[in-house]
Amino acid sequence: MEDIIEITQARINMYGLLSRLFIEEVDPFTLAKIKENEDLLEFFPNTREWDKFWEKDVMKLVEEDLNVDFTTIFILNVYPYESVFVNDEGHINPTITNPTLIFYRDNGYSIDLNKTRALSPDHIGVELEFMMNLVQEELNALAKEDEKEVERIRKIQKKFLEEHLANWSLPYLLAVKDIAETPFYYDVADATLEFLMSDLEHISNLLEEKTD
Repeated sequence: MEDIIEITQARINMYGLLSRLFIEEVDPFTLAKIKENEDLLEFFPNTREWDKFWEKDVMKLVEEDLNVDFTTIFILNVYPYESVFVNDEGHINPTITNPTLIFYRDNGYSIDLNKTRALSPDHIGVELEFMMNLVQEELNALAKEDEKEVERIRKIQKKFLEEHLANWSLPYLLAVKDIAETPFYYDVADATLEFLMSDLEHISNLLEEKTD
């Protein structure tokens, strides 16, 4: 039981970090946390070998390198919205007909876009935050030893990953890796891709064990 609690908490932390890195530019505090944490650095292998990451002043690195790359990738070139990647028109869909928004509402999740920099509820950062909240609900149910609720929440997680986040993010994250000019954002995209695929496998395995 302790192992699954630790794994679930680690999943919450990872979804939270990735959501933060996609929703807005990295700040010096977050960058310093990554730099000082050996476990987190495992997800940033190219950044770890990047001389500027260690030698350049953190504030200057953020302002002169990372913020520029963030703008180039997410604001000017590869828009981080599911609707852009799944609709033939390639337009952001901020309306109430957005399938991601409908999924949120069907599962009791509401979002105030005015409190984020996202233009639509299907921004990858918002979708990652939704998963973080679902995993937090799973952790709460685990603490209460409510097996039925744990299974219900895991099924929602699996459905959302399969139908939304882990589906469209594959071509999206590959595009980010292709255009990224800094090792940092290359690693952010690569780590997200690997984490989503492994998390989907993790959830699927847990649900399969339940049916055996």
